[in-house]
Amino acid sequence: MESNDTDLDRLVREELGDEPSQEAKDYARELYEKYKLPAEPPATAPAEDR
Repeated sequence: MESNDTDLDRLVREELGDEPSQEAKDYARELYEKYKLPAEPPATAPAEDR
């Protein structure tokens, strides 16, 4: 999870400048949590295709 937090912080800095306000960081995190895609389970072939 640390990686996601680091990536999100990096993206916020790229968009808003070197040191965005805490309010901007919190808002970005809210949006990230609201709209992130669910983790996909590993794809496996159906039994009949093996």
